[in-house]
Amino acid sequence: MLHESLSLYSTDEAFTLEPLHAPASVARHTLVFVRRATTATKNGQSQSTQIRIDAPPAPTLAQEPRVTVYGVIGLLALNSGNHLIVIKNRLKVAKLFNCDIFRLSEHEIIPIAASSSATLSPTQIADDDAYLAMINALLSSGFWYFSYHTDITKNVQRLGVLGGVAENSRIWEHTDERFFWNKHLQAPLINLAQSHPDTDISAFILPIVNGFISFKQLSYASAKISLGIISRRSKFRAGTRYNRRGVDSDGNVANYVETEQVLSVTTIDGVQRVASYLQTRGSIPLYWSQLINIRYQPKLVVSDGNISLQAYRKHFHGQIAQYGPQIAVNLINKKGYESPLGVAWAEVNAKLNDKNVRYIHFDFHQECKGNRWDRLSKLVGEIEGDLIIQGYTTVDATNPPVGGPMSLHLGPKQQTSVVRTNCMDCLDRTNVVQSVLARRVLPMQLLEFCGGDGQFDAEFESAFKNLWADHADAISLVYSGTGALKTDFTRTGKRTALGTLADGANSVVRYDSFDLFLGNFTVNSLAASPFTEKPAPLRAILLPAGLAAGLVILLLTVLLLIVVSYRGIMYYGTDFVDRPHLVKWNVLEPEILPISERPSQILSHKEDFELQKNK
Repeated sequence: MLHESLSLYSTDEAFTLEPLHAPASVARHTLVFVRRATTATKNGQSQSTQIRIDAPPAPTLAQEPRVTVYGVIGLLALNSGNHLIVIKNRLKVAKLFNCDIFRLSEHEIIPIAASSSATLSPTQIADDDAYLAMINALLSSGFWYFSYHTDITKNVQRLGVLGGVAENSRIWEHTDERFFWNKHLQAPLINLAQSHPDTDISAFILPIVNGFISFKQLSYASAKISLGIISRRSKFRAGTRYNRRGVDSDGNVANYVETEQVLSVTTIDGVQRVASYLQTRGSIPLYWSQLINIRYQPKLVVSDGNISLQAYRKHFHGQIAQYGPQIAVNLINKKGYESPLGVAWAEVNAKLNDKNVRYIHFDFHQECKGNRWDRLSKLVGEIEGDLIIQGYTTVDATNPPVGGPMSLHLGPKQQTSVVRTNCMDCLDRTNVVQSVLARRVLPMQLLEFCGGDGQFDAEFESAFKNLWADHADAISLVYSGTGALKTDFTRTGKRTALGTLADGANSVVRYDSFDLFLGNFTVNSLAASPFTEKPAPLRAILLPAGLAAGLVILLLTVLLLIVVSYRGIMYYGTDFVDRPHLVKWNVLEPEILPISERPSQILSHKEDFELQKNK
C-alpha cells in the first residue's frame, strides 16, 4: 500500500523523504529532491526538479534535521521553481473495510529550489505570493480526503466488483480519473514510477479526493452500526457558481458530485456487511451561462438545443456507462427566470430519445411553497417504480489472514440505475431531494441487516438529519461560498450590491485556485503577469463618477433646503405659536417690554428703525 508516514530531511543540497514504516515485502527507497537555482526553459516553464531515488538511505541522513509528514500532495511549479506540498497533519474521519480514511487538516508548501529571488522581477515575486496564497486557501478549506489502504475515488459498488484493493496495488493506476484531484501535481512522481517500475515510488503517490466524508456510530435494534456519507466532486469542469455552468464539449458538467450513503454493520462472526445507495448531481447538461453583473440574478443565456445535443448525448452516455439508466430529476422553476432552461432541456431530451434517460421536471418551489416538504412525496411517488427496480448495493467484507484491507464480495443486491438531481446551482433544492431519497432507502437496508421494525428513534433521526445537513454545507461552500460570502443575505434577508460585488471577487479567487491546482493554468515566467489589470473602459470610470456627483449634489441641495427652512422658522417663530381664540390678544401689552425684546410682528416702523440702528 502507500507510505503512511515519512521523515522529511532538509539539507543545503536536497530535501529527502524516507518512509518510516515501509512494508518488508518491498525495497525501501528514499525520494531525493535536489535543490538548485531555478532557471526558465525556452517556453518559460520552470526547469523541472531533479528527483533521485536512493536505496538505502545515506547513513549520514539520520544526523540531519527532520520532520514527520503524512504524505506528498505533489509538486507546484511557480516562477521561483518547484514547490513540494506535503501533509503536516491529518484527522481520521472514517473506517471502511478495515481501512482508515483521513481528512487533510494541515499542509506545508516548501520551495525546493535554492534562493532565486535575485533572478526574479518584483512582479514575478508578487505573482508567486498570489499563487501560494491561492493554493494555501484551497488546501485549508477542509474538504480534502485520502486513504493509504483503499481507493476512495471508487464507490462501494465498484470496489465490490473488483473484490477490494490488493495489498501490492499501485492505487494511482486504477483510480477514477474524475476524482483524482492532485494527479497533475503528482505528475513528476508518476513519471518516475513509470520509468522505475522495480521501485516502490508508487507508494509515495497519494490520491486526494475533494468532497465530503463523515460517519456516525449509532445503535439500531441492539446492533452497533456505522452510517456515513461519501461525496466525491469531479475535477472536470470544476469552478464556482456563475463562473462555471452547464456542459462542455466532452460531456462534463459543472458542480458534478457523486454521493453515496453508506451503512455498515459488523456481524458476530466478524463479517462487515455494507449497504450503499448512490446518487449524482450536476449542472443542467446544456450550453448555458449567466452573465455576471451586480444584479442578484445575472442575465440567463441558453444556447439553441441543436448546439447542445452532441454534448448532452456525451454526458448521458458517459453516465449510463458508469451507473446504468438515468432518472434525471430537474427541480428548477417552470415559470419566470429559470423556465427557458426547462424548456430547452425538454426539447433536447426529446431529440436524444434514449430509453435509458427518464426526464422528470418537478417545480420544487411551486410544489413545496410554504415549507410544504410533505409535497416531495409526490415526486417520490412519480418515480417509485424506477426506485424499486433500482435498489441498492450490498457488499460483504471479510478479514484477510494477515491483516490489511478486507476482501470484498458483492452481496445479493446491486444498484442498477441512479437518480441524477439538479436545480440551478445543484445545491439547496438538490440537497433536500437527495436526503429524502436516502431516507427512503435506509429502513430497507436496516431491515435486511438488523431486522427490527425499520423505525428510527429520535437520536437516530437527529444523526441522519445532521449528517445530511453537514454534507449540504460542505458541497455548497466549495461551489458557492455560502456561509462565508453571503453575510449580507444572512443579516438582512436580501442581497445587496456590496455583497454581490464581494461575492464575485471571492468567487473569482476560488475559481483561479482550481485552475492553478488542476493544471488548467501553468505558470510561464516569460509571459505577462495574469494579474495585470487591463485599463478600464471609459464608461466604467464616468458612470460611477456621475453617480457619485449626483449623490453629492442631491445631498447638498437637501442640506441647503434644511438650513434655509430652519433659519426661517426660527426668525418667524411667532407665526408658529398658538394664540387665544375667545378673548382677542392685546397686541399693545408687549409695549412694556424693551424694544429689543418685543415680538417683531408688533414693532412700529419707527421702532424697527431704531432697533436696527442700535444694532
